[in-house]
Amino acid sequence: MQNENLPIPESIIKLGGSLLGLPDLRSRLTNFLGDFSRSRSILICGGGGAVDQVRKWDRIYNLGEERSHWLALRALSITARVAEKAVPGLELADSIESIEPLWEAGKIPVFDPFQFIIEIDEESIDSLPRRWRVTSDSIAARMARVFGARELVLLKSTTFPERISMSEAAELGMVDEYFPTAARDIHRVVAINLRGEDPEESILYSVSSQR
Repeated sequence: MQNENLPIPESIIKLGGSLLGLPDLRSRLTNFLGDFSRSRSILICGGGGAVDQVRKWDRIYNLGEERSHWLALRALSITARVAEKAVPGLELADSIESIEPLWEAGKIPVFDPFQFIIEIDEESIDSLPRRWRVTSDSIAARMARVFGARELVLLKSTTFPERISMSEAAELGMVDEYFPTAARDIHRVVAINLRGEDPEESILYSVSSQR
């Protein structure tokens, strides 16, 4: 379902928002992204504490799931701008049009997904539900499918079993409930505990492993 007018990344990398509080995030993320520095990759950052605050407000003021969804999406605009400062070589992409020039300049775009949701996902017949069961994991997966990325990498704060399906991960709360649907048709989906001493990838799905 890749849109031919969109830039085509090799990988979408989703940084868990809770990792923004990691004291040595700069060195850990720099080491990890070294393998992606010459590839066409896009980084998207989760909401972390900013989205947690929206959840609290929803409980207090009964904002409703749809309004909370849009507020949480705004929170991703904030964390994208924080993540941009985490590692040299990252640069904010606040529009789809700004992605290609950043690749050409040797940068890894940190993408603010608000425009993508408003202009592309909202117009799709299978757009993401506006509910709490959809988090930035599903937004990153949706981007990977629409942009035509072959790989989705989830940088997490916990270690996944070496072999675990997307459905099993959702049942365990390691990804959101909608993620198995959002990530369908992506060639390769992996999760990595960036907090680990020796981060190793856990394969949630790979086309080659299904043959």
